[in-house]
Amino acid sequence: MKQLSLIFILAILMGCAGHQGREANTAVADSNDSVMLANGYEVVKLHKMKTGHITVTFHINGKPCELLVDTGGGGTLIDISKKDTYHLEALGVRDYAAGIGSVSSLIRTSAVMEINGKEWKTTDLFLMDISYLNAEFRKTKGRRVDGVLGTDFLEKHQAVIDYSHSKMYLLIE
Repeated sequence: MKQLSLIFILAILMGCAGHQGREANTAVADSNDSVMLANGYEVVKLHKMKTGHITVTFHINGKPCELLVDTGGGGTLIDISKKDTYHLEALGVRDYAAGIGSVSSLIRTSAVMEINGKEWKTTDLFLMDISYLNAEFRKTKGRRVDGVLGTDFLEKHQAVIDYSHSKMYLLIE
């Protein structure tokens, strides 16, 4: 219940930010950060692509990895073409996944993920061919992504996304 109240208050603050000037908007963002940090959240910078898509940079096994934030994507995955870059090993095939323009098998893998200096080992990570996604980004002059940060991760870490300030708040234990 405490988390729900916190998120509700933060949503009100974020909504008010859109109706204020630049200085007030910055003050609201700083206030949001203070509230979330006091409740154990990490503040994570988001990057907005020319296409309007949002990405975040994590480290996977010590190497920077640009992930598309996909609030509708069921799983967190890394492009299979990046398997060697991030030193990922196949642990088995889970199932098939469908994305816009593609159907592919999901290959479970494990890795050490890191953001803001906090590391954790995860087995909730999959390898999948996302070349179709990067092909679409090339057509629209978007950046290449290395993977997708899906709802599995966002829910597990109780993500709160502040679109107006290009930030995400995560509980990382």
